[in-house]
Amino acid sequence: INRFNKSEDRAIFITDRHLYKLDPLKGYQVMKTIPLYNVTGVSVSTGKDQLVVFHTKDNKDLIVCLDKMQPANENRIGELVGVVANHFRSEKRHFQVKACDPIQCSMHGKKCTIMVETKINQSQPDFTKTRSGFVLSWPGN
Repeated sequence: INRFNKSEDRAIFITDRHLYKLDPLKGYQVMKTIPLYNVTGVSVSTGKDQLVVFHTKDNKDLIVCLDKMQPANENRIGELVGVVANHFRSEKRHFQVKACDPIQCSMHGKKCTIMVETKINQSQPDFTKTRSGFVLSWPGN
C-alpha cells in the first residue's frame, strides 16, 4: 500500500541493515529505504494470505502481501519472520512478532485496521480502503 493508500506491485529486499521497497516495473528501483533499527516488529495474519506489516518507530508501517512468490502459492511468512528475528537476536535487540486477525497498524501516524476476506471470484490479492483501514481480498477456492 503506497502513501496515497493505493495498492501497487512492489518487491521487498532485506539486508543486514535495511529493508528496501522496490518497484519491479522500473528495474527494481529503490522506492523507500527503512533502516532495520527503525523496525520494532512485525504482525502477520493467521491465515494463508501472506499478509505482513512491518511496524516502525516513526509510525509509518509498511503493509505487504507476499504474493507472486516462486514457486506459486508457497508460504514465505515463516522464513521472513525467522530471518528478521534472527538478525534482531544477533544484535541483542527486542523484536515483537504478532500473529493476529485483524492487524492493527499506523499509516503516516494514523491508526488503522487491516482485515482479510476470502472472496471466491477474486483472481489475485488486492487491498481496498475502508473507513477504519484496509481489507485484503484474498482469492478463495
